[in-house]
Amino acid sequence: MAEILTTQAELDEVFKRLERDYGALSKKQQAYAVREIGRIRAEIADMLADFAGEDGLIKRQRLGRVLRDLDAIEASMRKTGVDSLESIIKESSEWTTAQLAGAIGVGSSVQIGVNRHVFDYMVKRFESDGLVLSDRVWGMSGEIRDSLASVLRSSIIKGEGISAMISKIRRVFNAETWKINRLARTESVTAKRAATSYNAQESDIVKWVRLHEGNCGRSDHHEHKCHELAHLDRYKQGKGIFKPTDTDIWLPHPNCTSWISYVLDERWL
Repeated sequence: MAEILTTQAELDEVFKRLERDYGALSKKQQAYAVREIGRIRAEIADMLADFAGEDGLIKRQRLGRVLRDLDAIEASMRKTGVDSLESIIKESSEWTTAQLAGAIGVGSSVQIGVNRHVFDYMVKRFESDGLVLSDRVWGMSGEIRDSLASVLRSSIIKGEGISAMISKIRRVFNAETWKINRLARTESVTAKRAATSYNAQESDIVKWVRLHEGNCGRSDHHEHKCHELAHLDRYKQGKGIFKPTDTDIWLPHPNCTSWISYVLDERWL
């Protein structure tokens, strides 16, 4: 095990490095989620080829069957989305725990428990809208399915060939990429904050955590929840200081870029 850090300055440096390195991980995860969900396009292309005649057209009489088969593809999209996001959650938690373990004296057996707690929290947590992770994936998949159904219905009625349909389908997925990116980014960074806090709860040297507000660059950033929390002195310990068990700082708002660091117990200073 690496030497436990016993000065606040040393620990602050660990978190600065962690934030720099995390940016690359998050971008890789977003690309992975977009790529995995985008694979559904191949299923749709195969489906259209099965329904098309030798002239590359799909008869209007087959429209109902096409849309019913699209329902099955939506189910595949949901499963792919949930699997992809669960993989991202596990990766973010394991990566964060591994980065912090040596610095705060958390052993390998405890790390396994931390990562399990993070995963359970992430897949079961309810947001302010009353939805859990699978609900959000179902909602996104349903929106994509509706857009695809609209394109296919219009194209078949107009007598367009499957080549034109596939081009339009590609545009639908491209237009929905920002939703996939946002969901992947939100789940990943929330898992990172949760792992940071769970590790703090297992450490003897960490007493408090500090929330650092994000830097999204938006003109209305001062209205964001992370800004409010970062300036809140809830426990009379200073602005932005919270207990590691305060879950409201793990996801101040969707797409939030805030991050958490540790405040050492005075006995270790």
